[in-house]
Formats: sequence, structure tokens, C-alpha cells
Amino acid sequence: MRRNIVYASVVVAAMAGAPAAQAQLIQVTATVGGVTQVLSFNSLDAALSQLTGPALAATFPNYVDGTAVQSTVDFNGAPFNVVVPSGTTIPVVQDPRTGQAIAFPNNTSTAAVANVRAFFQGQPNNGVPVSQLPASVQAALPAVVRNAPPLTVTTILQSAVATATSDPVAGNPTALLPAMAAADYLAASAPSGGLLGVNQPRAGGWRFNVGMNVNLATGGDADTQQIQAPLRASYYFARSATEVFLDAPISWVSVSSIDLFQGSTGIGVRQRVLSGAGYEWNVTGGMRWGIAGSQAYGRGSAAIGGSLSSDLRFALPASYVLAITNTMAYYETLEVNYGGSAVNYNLQNQFYRNGFTIARPIGQTRGGLPLQAGLTFVQTNVTGDRSRVNNWQEYGIVVAMGGSLPTRFTATYMDGNNGFQGFRFGFTTAF
Repeated sequence: MRRNIVYASVVVAAMAGAPAAQAQLIQVTATVGGVTQVLSFNSLDAALSQLTGPALAATFPNYVDGTAVQSTVDFNGAPFNVVVPSGTTIPVVQDPRTGQAIAFPNNTSTAAVANVRAFFQGQPNNGVPVSQLPASVQAALPAVVRNAPPLTVTTILQSAVATATSDPVAGNPTALLPAMAAADYLAASAPSGGLLGVNQPRAGGWRFNVGMNVNLATGGDADTQQIQAPLRASYYFARSATEVFLDAPISWVSVSSIDLFQGSTGIGVRQRVLSGAGYEWNVTGGMRWGIAGSQAYGRGSAAIGGSLSSDLRFALPASYVLAITNTMAYYETLEVNYGGSAVNYNLQNQFYRNGFTIARPIGQTRGGLPLQAGLTFVQTNVTGDRSRVNNWQEYGIVVAMGGSLPTRFTATYMDGNNGFQGFRFGFTTAF
């Protein structure tokens, strides 16, 4: 049997700087017998189908089942290896970061790749530790793979979060977990109403908020566009200065032209604790549940957690108002069946968002509605499981309009570690 070696590189992320119309989720570069082919795909399922024996034989006429295969796979920026020993159709997947590996014994390459696909979807399959392979097969493997402990798909997903900025669940400020913490901060720092003030009179009853935010971000391995609809309903008890709220920010996200879904629902209470001449202190606590995923990525995840926030406001000279907001949030991922996949990221992260807003009146509209303008700054730090972008800053301007339909307009620049940058602008209206 010919002992051809196949060198393959699968990149599950679009190349930074490539035109959006040409961006692909996965690129496969394969060399067989000195012949190299570069193939692109928009889904993990399509890429895995290309790695079956019949598909490889159609691309490389000198390929047959039993040909040795050695691959390096970059899954959302997290590399792992795939090795098929000569004379077998047993793919072995190994994570070089942890040294863990798993093998998929089967009679044909098509059946073996089907089991690899099931592995990435979190489905039951016949993957086994490398130590359970026949001695002759183990002998054909590199020593680092031969002695590897068992690998799980969770390890690969955590590598993606730790090393790439394109994961929809965590690892970057536009992902699900950070977005949930940001929604908690917003609920504490910008309750229903347009103007920033101290001890402002407010009528009791229901209030609803609608709006739109647009996020544009880049992080080295992917460009992200996000359109979000922040929806909120709240009831204010004027006598006790208590606000009970339900919010549900829903987002469509495009990561290098790959569509993702993201959304969360939060419930909470914002309570005035202290107030006096020229100052006001409110505390907000809440719980939140969310989900994010993509058919192209072949996976999704849910998350749950809660937060506690403080919002302290001071009336300053020249009609300035200073608001200092601090949020502590904890979120963890949950397994969810998304598009036939049921993977578990098994992430637990703490978020600390600390910021301020300073604003003052700037006049009125032509219709006599009061206007206010200000500057904002927020610093976010992430602890717990590793995240590619674990700290970032947000520098913004805000213009607010009072009246029966109070409205806020915001524009924010974001700057984080590992090359993350972004810009967000949007508005919300209360009625």
C-alpha cells in the first residue's frame, strides 16, 4: 500500500482583512502526493464531509482508504491535530495545548468522519481513549499522541474562547456572556427615562423601552457586525422609589459574514437606598438567562447568572451631574440542544464593570424639549475561565432628550487587550 501522507489545515475562522463577500467559516488546505488543494466552506458539517474517503479520492486520485493522514486543525483559532495511522481508517483527534486525544475506530473513513462529526456536536459516539486502540495502531502514532489522556469537545471549545475573538458564546465583548453583563450594567445606570439626574420626580406605573444598537468590532481573527434590539418593560413604585424590570436584548451578529443569533432575558429590581440634598444612591439586583449559537458553527450554548450593581449620583456645580456605576456579575454556560448539537462549554466567569457618566443640560429642542449631553467611561475585567479579551474600555458620548418620549443617543469606542477594537452607536426611546 502506498504510504502517502496527507497534510491538512482546517481554519474555522475567516482570514482577517479578507473581503466580507469572500469570507468563509472554514478553509481546508490539503496536500496528497505533492498535490495541494485549498477548499473553503461555510459550515463545519460541509468541511467534515470533504474529509471522507470518497470526497478525498475525488479531489486526489491517488488517495485510498488506509492512506496515512496527518492534519493540523485551527478551530476558531484553537489548534488541534488529527492523525490517521497508515493502513487504518481510525482518526485520532488531539489538542496540543492540553495533550489530550480521542480516537474513532471504524471500518471506513466515511463512518469514522461521521463519528468525528458527532463528537463535535456533543452526540454519543464510539470515540475511545488512544490507550484502547490495538497495540499495532498505537505503535504507528507519535509518542505524544500514543500516551495522551482522553479528550472532550469541551476542551476544544474552551481553547477557542481562550485564543480567538470570533466565538459566539464567550471570549470577546460582543459574545453572549459579556453582553449579558453589559445589559446588567445598563439596567443599573440607565433606568427608563431620558435625562441623567439626581432625585428626579417620576410618576409611578408602567414604562417601555425600545431602540437599536449597532456594534462594529475587529479582533485580529474576525470582523464582527452586530445589530441589537434592546427591549425593556418596567413598573415604578413612586412611593418607595422601586423599579421592577424585565428586559430582553435580542441580537443578530455577523462574524466575517457568518450569521449568529444571540439573546437574553433579565429580571431585576432597582431600589433607591439613600438620597439627600445633591446625592442619590440606587442598588440593582437581577438574574439573567441567555442563548447564542449558529447553524454554520454547528453549535450553541445557554448561559445563566446574576448581578449586583451600585449607581451613585451627585449634583455638581454648573448643573453637572456625576453618576458612578459598579456592576459585579457571575455567568456560567449551560448545555442546550441547538441545531442538533448539545455541547457544553463548561465556562464560569466573573465580570466587573466600573464606570461613570458626567452630563449637563445643553439647551432645548425647537419644540422646547430639554437636552442633555455627557461623557461616559466603562472599564470591564473578566476573571474565571480563560477569555481571549479579558479586559476592555469603553469611551462614549451620550445625548439625551426629555419629554413624553424621552430618548437617549449614544456613541462608544471600545478598546481591549489582544487587539480588540470596536465602535457602537444606538438609541433608546421610553414611552
